[in-house]
Amino acid sequence: MAELRRQDIQQVNITAEQLAGLAQTLFEYHEKLDHFQLRTLCSLVYDMSSRIHDWTEREEEIVLKLEDKNRNG
Repeated sequence: MAELRRQDIQQVNITAEQLAGLAQTLFEYHEKLDHFQLRTLCSLVYDMSSRIHDWTEREEEIVLKLEDKNRNG
């Protein structure tokens, strides 16, 4: 069995900061953007949020397995 180790949170923090910046950009400039620009930015938001979600799902799985391992010795 492979050793279970917690994931590095630095990359997910960077992605969250980028997502916040993108959301701010959408909020401030949505009226000035054309349809293509809005669709592109929205697809970036979707992609970034799915990366964060995937990270949290993997982390939750690792934490649960580590807790089980600690309980069972």
